[in-house]
Amino acid sequence: MITQTKHKLIAKYRARIREGAITNAKKQLALRGITPTELGPEELEILVHDEEVKLRGKLKNYSLAALIAALTLGNF
Repeated sequence: MITQTKHKLIAKYRARIREGAITNAKKQLALRGITPTELGPEELEILVHDEEVKLRGKLKNYSLAALIAALTLGNF
């Protein structure tokens, strides 16, 4: 039961990251003046993967900052 819940949460987390990465990749393409149809599936996947890596990095940094803030505030 716990493993099922864990897998559901991980799948939900990955789906949200993927959605955000797709949105960010579309924004990057729009800034460059390129439409997604101009690129092949492999190129699009590379762009989305890069955005996923960026989002995961940001989330890790935010999580670490929140943890440090919580620990710091606990000392006052």
